[in-house]
Amino acid sequence: MKKHLLFIVNPKSGKVKIKDSLLEVCQIFCQADYILTLNVTQYINEAIDEALSGDIRYDLIICCGGDGTFNSMVSALVPRENHPAISYIPSGSTNDFARSIGLSGTSVDIAREIMTGSPRCLDIGAFNHLYFSYIASFGAFTETSYNTPQSLKNKLGHLAYLLEGMKDLSAIEPCGMKIVHDDITLEGNYIWGAVCNSTSIGGMIRLNKDLVDYNDGLFEVILIKAPKTLFDLTKIVVSINTQDYDPDVIDFFQAGDLIFYPETEIPWTLDGEYAPGNTEIHIKNIHNALQIIV
Repeated sequence: MKKHLLFIVNPKSGKVKIKDSLLEVCQIFCQADYILTLNVTQYINEAIDEALSGDIRYDLIICCGGDGTFNSMVSALVPRENHPAISYIPSGSTNDFARSIGLSGTSVDIAREIMTGSPRCLDIGAFNHLYFSYIASFGAFTETSYNTPQSLKNKLGHLAYLLEGMKDLSAIEPCGMKIVHDDITLEGNYIWGAVCNSTSIGGMIRLNKDLVDYNDGLFEVILIKAPKTLFDLTKIVVSINTQDYDPDVIDFFQAGDLIFYPETEIPWTLDGEYAPGNTEIHIKNIHNALQIIV
């Protein structure tokens, strides 16, 4: 019996690199004995809800877009009791998550890889009532991802984020924060923080691939302390570049369940998209939440 595949393409994402090879990609899916349903829309959640409420039982859902598109797919699927396997053809501006799990090359190359790939379990993050696939972050550069004009992202990619982020440096205000995890309480003033499940963060910070396991039930947590001197700032830069995190300037640890208590309701980003702040942020790792084929 043939299997059913739902392929969702976001036409508003990044450079939409797939537009010139869409037919070839669809042929690859059909040649792999899938009955294909194609939906071109930027409303990913609605497309999935509508598809899964119908009579067809989908075995695989693939989305094409940026990390925000992938987040929309994840957010639509995780709350469901049963969901199909997923995969991802990146066509955004940075594609941090795709790069992290080894999805690279042309859309045609990736489509072929998916059709011959194997399923693997994937942890997903719960952020209060929202979800993220690879990162929740706050502080310096956080607003960069959703303030950078899409046209600039399309032309310059990672450089666009760096250029926009440089505008933040003169206006960085440390955030007083208490973080509780595993009966441990941290308190400090932080200029940036991230809870992540990725080796690439905003194209600016890289984590050692040996540290990151996408289904170990744990997140990697990075909290950059507010520098008090120019020497502290230098140590931060060196620590990030060498991936040797100096505890004097950076708190780094792994955890599966955390609660953040910021002094003010600072904004966050989830997979590069804006998320409103709160005075209590509960982040929990949903272990083996989905199966992804790569």
